[in-house]
Parts: sequence; C-alpha cells; structure tokens
Amino acid sequence: MSGLDEIKAKFEEIFKKASEALPEVRGWNKVYQIVLEDDGKFYVAIKNGELEIKEGEHPSPIATLQTTTDTMKKILSGELDAMKAFMMRQLKITGNVLDTMNLKRLIDAGLGKS
Repeated sequence: MSGLDEIKAKFEEIFKKASEALPEVRGWNKVYQIVLEDDGKFYVAIKNGELEIKEGEHPSPIATLQTTTDTMKKILSGELDAMKAFMMRQLKITGNVLDTMNLKRLIDAGLGKS
C-alpha cells in the first residue's frame, strides 16, 4: 500500500468515527485539497455527511494543505498535532486557514480527542 493509499484509508477511518462524535459534519459542504510534496495530490470532500476522497486537484477547495507523506501520517495518527505542524512550518496552508480548524476538529474527534 502506498503512502497515499494509507493516508486515504486513515482519513476514511477518522471520518467514520468523527461523524458519530460531531453531528454537525452532516451539514458540511467543504473541500480540502491535500498536496503531499513527495506523493501527489488528492482532495477530501465532505458533503451531506458523506466523505469523498479523489486523486488530483479540485477546482475550488476551501483550503490547500501542503506537507510530506510522513507529516500527514503523523497528524492522522495523533502523533503530531496539526496546529503544531503548522507552527513548525511542516504544514503549509493556503486559502481559508480558519476553516481548516474544522478539519482539525474532525481529525481530533476521529482520534478520540476532545
């Protein structure tokens, strides 16, 4: 399994757990572009309580997150906090930076953090 496939699978697992803990996710209509500097691009679309992950570029994401595969794996496993990664410049965000806090909340909820 490639790093990209692992990350997609982890996003799906996190989303499933988070949608139970965060019922407001069902009303979201958000797209986040993820650029893995060493493994390609994909986007995470959350609409009407459903998660869709597609390879490539989305024409109008809310925000773009750029990092390495290793850093994204650490964020999705809970080993590295996304805010800390951003502050340490291991994660670059363009677009609506404030809305990425919703993605962080989703990840935290999926990892069982409050």
